[in-house]
Order: sequence, then structure tokens, then C-alpha cells
Amino acid sequence: MDTGFAQTLPGAAYLNFCILTTAALLIGLTVPLGTRWPAKALRAALYALTSGALFLFTFPAGPNLFVDLRLVPLAVAAYRLGPGWALLAALPVTLYRISLGGPALPGTLMHLALVLLMVTLLRHHDTAPRLPLRENLRRALLIFGLPALTIFPTFMNVGRDPLDAAWPYLMVVTLSAAGFSLWLAVARLMSGAFERSAQTGGAGTLDLLTGLPNRVAFERDHLPRRPGWADQYLLLLDLDRFKDLNDQRGHESGDGVLQALARVLSAHLPCDGSGNAGVQGRAYRLGGEEFALLFEAPDRLSAQHFADRLRRSVPVQTADLLGLPDLKVTVSGGLVEDGPGALNTADRLMFTAKTLGRNRVLDPWQAPPATSRAPLNQTSPAVSTLRALLQFIAGNDDPGAEPDLQDLLNAAIACVPGAEAGTITLRAAGESVVQVQSGYDDSLIGTRHSVLQMQQWHGNPDGWRAGRARLLRGQALRDRSRDTHDPNSDTQRTLETAGKQGQLQANLLIPVKVQGDIYAELNLDSLSDEHAFDHESLLIAEEFGLWAAAILSASSRVKQALSSQDAALLTLGIALEARDMETQGHTRRVVELSARLGEALGLNASALHTLRQGAALHDLGKLLIPDSILLKPGALTPDEWTTMKTHAALGADLAAQLSDLTPAVLDVIRSHHERWDGRGYPHGLAGEDIPLLARIFSVCDVFDALTSERPYKAAWSVQDALNEIQAQSGRQFDPQVVAAFTAQHAACPAPPTPAELPESGYAHPPHLN
Repeated sequence: MDTGFAQTLPGAAYLNFCILTTAALLIGLTVPLGTRWPAKALRAALYALTSGALFLFTFPAGPNLFVDLRLVPLAVAAYRLGPGWALLAALPVTLYRISLGGPALPGTLMHLALVLLMVTLLRHHDTAPRLPLRENLRRALLIFGLPALTIFPTFMNVGRDPLDAAWPYLMVVTLSAAGFSLWLAVARLMSGAFERSAQTGGAGTLDLLTGLPNRVAFERDHLPRRPGWADQYLLLLDLDRFKDLNDQRGHESGDGVLQALARVLSAHLPCDGSGNAGVQGRAYRLGGEEFALLFEAPDRLSAQHFADRLRRSVPVQTADLLGLPDLKVTVSGGLVEDGPGALNTADRLMFTAKTLGRNRVLDPWQAPPATSRAPLNQTSPAVSTLRALLQFIAGNDDPGAEPDLQDLLNAAIACVPGAEAGTITLRAAGESVVQVQSGYDDSLIGTRHSVLQMQQWHGNPDGWRAGRARLLRGQALRDRSRDTHDPNSDTQRTLETAGKQGQLQANLLIPVKVQGDIYAELNLDSLSDEHAFDHESLLIAEEFGLWAAAILSASSRVKQALSSQDAALLTLGIALEARDMETQGHTRRVVELSARLGEALGLNASALHTLRQGAALHDLGKLLIPDSILLKPGALTPDEWTTMKTHAALGADLAAQLSDLTPAVLDVIRSHHERWDGRGYPHGLAGEDIPLLARIFSVCDVFDALTSERPYKAAWSVQDALNEIQAQSGRQFDPQVVAAFTAQHAACPAPPTPAELPESGYAHPPHLN
């Protein structure tokens, strides 16, 4: 190259930008090396060499005045690697500059320090090299504009007019910002090229960041199945609030979390089957913060247990691997059987898990195909919401802890069609206080409303006191909202700003009654469509209000010295009666009958506690039976009876999501329709293969069913019911359990008032078994 041209401004610019582009391409070629320290050390060395080269090729900025771009690669090093690596890269050229000395040396060192400081400050907010060119240029002007002001005092220090520094200042800032943006643009192109190459198989099938197989490998893999051993499952996982983590801690921390999660997944899925309960398979990174696991497991229950254990282990193990005990990393996911359409199904379940509050794994197996449009049947989101509510109840480890109202609100928004935002208020000192919000600003929390204001907001004081839901939309809603409070009050101003009062299009208000009084109000809002809520939305909202009342009622009973879990489970069991045709009080009676019989048989306190829990939830699976079958007044067809029989296994699977329940509780739910002679369901167990607690409960369940009036039969007398129980000894029931049960009643014989037997006889009542 003509040395004369290189000493002109266009020539120097051309040469310097060639150096910058070449260095950016060279460092881009190191992308496949990953982010471990040897790769970072290599990049730091390249940054140092580039800085030195730019120091040798300067720009003419006036008579006997030259400027250089050596700070550009050092700023990029701080932006991409961190300030520590940038200082290491700056060390050679800085030592050389110190060796040259001169009156401008202090200003030069100050300039370098300020550039690195500016990059570090910006890096805390976002280190993404994939930002748009305009954003990178804006940041570059901040990085180089303020530190370059040191040129003016430097000119004064060397005895020159500070005004002479204006042109060098503009040159340094403009050329440095352009060079910085060019470097990042080249880096972005290189990273994208490597990712596209990996996605098409050009760079193999490994994810460069985590070392896991990538999406190409996922789509090509088909794990060999051993005949007769196991089924293959797909678990799709996504990191919760990963963008927030990147924004708060920087993308390097985000990359570290992805790498740690990859190690956790690999540890849980060894290919030799030495992991959890023999589960084996492979983990993949599909892209971004999304991971997939293809694995084999003996059955669905094993797959569910594996997925739940993995979910619960992620926060602890990732924090341990990164050495950050304050880091809270959770995942949401969808679990399905592998096969056609599995990825789409798992993705939908994963999205639902996130809308229900995150940190959970959902699967589709609890819900059979829908045949009814009842709000709690499978045609609505309420079945998935039920799982969230069960997990919510189970997650209250401290018996005296308050319910997690945020999860409850999130579940309500996911459950009710049209809901986009909402709040929950609780009564405190005669006022309703906003406790949680979704879709609004947190400054709304703590807003207080008087009882009269809540009644006015509802519009019907009697309806509010009765706990009836109210739907209001359009201009009438906005007028009601403004008229409820003094327009000059702080509360009204908060509602207008944080509560987006002017944007409200539709509102569902559900007063929640606990023990006869209004305990809370659930507000569900649409901010986009005044017709978002329809009649079905209102029905589901009212039903959700009953669930909320059951949960809050359980919490209230806990504070009155009942066990948190027992109270919630019993309330849940009682709530089931509202949908079945059980006589009111059936759940309470069978719980007490079972406990008394268990005591007569010598069960210890722990076993009695387990028996009570299983009795309270014994018919949980009937939530998943269509209304057309469950509420049918006549005899069931063979196909309907087959569907009805699934409720025991479905109930056990659903209850398995309550992490605090023991396997013995699930055994009561699953096996209380097994028979001593092996003709029961769901597994046809016989004799002592049937769990003892299930054998005890089945006697009490049938006795209460016989002595209660049902739509298909009159109530039997106690004596006739005892005679039938004894007749079934050794056939349907355990003889020893029957003997203990009849001995209990022998001391207090009932008056002989035989009831009329149902026409179909005991063996075939429509819903008794």
C-alpha cells in the first residue's frame, strides 16, 4: 500500500477499518470454541493484538497531531468478555504507552479507564451482541463520547489551546463509534452463520453453548425401544422469566444458567438407565431457553414422577453449580407420550403451565375426551386449573402460612375465557384491600375500599352479600369505576394510573364468601374487548369463586387449629359432592367411619391420618368423568360403566400432583373399588394384595352409600346394610375388616326398619361401585 495514502485521513480510515473487520472475523471464528476460559483467553489475546495494531496506524488530526482507535477492541472486549478480560487485553498496549511517557500520558490513561467504566455500566443492563445496529451505535456514542472529553484537559496540560481539541474529539468519537458498531455487526453475522450452519447440520448436531445435542439431533433421534419394557416420553422444558434474568444479571450469567441447566438435565438422564427409577434417555437444547428430553420409562406414573423430581431439583442444583445461592431458576414444561404431534402438544401444555403461574409440569392424561360443556368438564380450561389449585394447596408447607393468592389469581385468569388482568382483595379491618394484581402496576397493591364502595362497585348490595358474580362492560363500567370513589382522592388517582381505569373494557366481579361472610373479591378484567366475557365466562367465574371459597375457607380453618393439609383435602372432598349425586355429608361421614374402624383394627396415628386423607379424596377422579355419565339418573351402558370405572385410577393420578401426599393415600383412592375375590377395578387385585387402608375404607364407603338415599334408590336400614356387608364378606370385603365393622355396631343395634331393595339389586346400582 502507498505509505503516503495511508497517512491521509481516507487512507488511515480505510486501513484501520480493514484491521477492525479482519480482527472481528478472526474472533468470530472462535465461536465454536464456546465460552470456557481457554476460549476467552484466546479472544483476549486477539483483542490485545488488534489494539496494538491500531496504535501503530493512526489518523492525522492536524499539524503534528494524530489520534488512534486502539480503545475500540478493548471496549468490545469489555462488552463481550467482561471488564476483567478487557483489562488483561489492554495491558500490553498500556505498558507500551507508559514506556513512551510524555505530558499526555495521564489523560490517555484516564481516557482508557473511563471507556472501560462506561462499557461495564452498560453491560449490567444488557450485553446482547444481537442488538439492532441503531442501538449499538447509540451505546457506542455513550461509551466513547463522554470519556473522550479528557482530550480537552490534555490539550491544556501540554500547553495547547483547548479549542484545538474540538476536531480531534469529533474524530475520535465518530470513528470509534463507527468502528465499535462495525465490529459488533460482523460478530452478529458470524454468530448467526454458525447457528444456521448448526441447524442445517453443517457444524454437527451439538449445541455450541451447552454441549447438548441440538434441534437437528432431536429431530433425527429415535431411541431404540426394548420390546416389552418401556414407553418413550417427551418432556419439553422452558426457563421461567429468562429475559428478566438476562436483563438483571447480564447475558453472561444467562449463558451460565443455560450451561448449568444442561448439566442438571444430563445428570438426570444417563443413557445407561442408572438415573431416577431406571429412566433413561437424552436431553436436547432446541434453541434459546427451551430444552427437550426424550426418555423411556416403565409407565406414565413413573414418567410423571421423574418429570416432577426433575422440576423440583432444577432451582437447587443450578444454584449450586453456579455458586449463587440467591439465584432462583425454575422451569415450566409439558409431558406427553412421544409420537406424531407430540412436540406441538407438549408446547401447548408448557404454555398453559406458564399461564398458570410457572414452575410446574402439565400432562394430558388426567382428562378423558370431553362429551359435555359443563364448566368443570374437559371442554374448559378448568381441569388444568384444578391441577394448579391442587398444587397450590399442597405447596403450603407451613400450616399457618397465608394462601398464595398470586397463584390463585393467575389460575383464575387462565381459567376464565376473556380474562386478561385482575386483582384479589381481602377484607381487613372492615375494608377490602388489594393484595395481588396481574396486568397492572404493583402500586395498585394496598389500595383500600370500604364495604359501601365495594357494594357500589358490584351494583347490587344484596347480590354482593350473596356472593353472586357481576358482569359489567363498556362505558357503563368506566362510569361505575369513576363514581365509586371521590374523584379527588388518592385512591381514585391510583386506580386511574396503576389500575388503567380508562382502558377497562369489561369486568367480572366475584365476591368470595367464607363461613357466611364476604372474605375476598376477585376482579377479572379485559382491557381489549368489552365483549370478552360471555355467559360461559360468567358460569366458570362463579364456579371458580366456589373453589376460591373452598381454599380460603380451608386456610381459615387452619388458623383455628386444624391441620392445613387435612382441612384443605376435606374441603376439596366436600366440594366434589356438589357435582356428584352423593348425599350431602357423605365425605365427612366416610372419613369419620373409616377413622373409627381403623382405630378398632389397631391402626397407629400415622395410618389413621393417611386413611382420613384418602377417604377425603376418594372420589377425586369423578371430576374428570363427563356429566352425561356422572349425572345420568338411570342405569349406565357397558361403555359408560367402563368410563365410570376409570375414576379411581384418574383420581390417584390427579392426587399424585399433591407432593405432600404419601403413596398410601394414593392407594386408598386407587384401590377402594378392588374386591377381595379379585373381581374389582382398576387392577383386579385380590385378597391381601389390596392395600389394607383401601380394604377398610371400601366397607365404610359402601355402608354409607347403602344407608343414604340416592336418586336411584331409597335409603336402606342400618341392619339391612350390615346384613349385606356380612353377605359380601370373603367376596367383596376382607372378612377381618367386616368382623371388626359389625362388632362396632353390635353394641348399638339399629331398630329393624328394612328398606325396600332397589329393583336392580345391590350388585348393579348405577353409581354405587
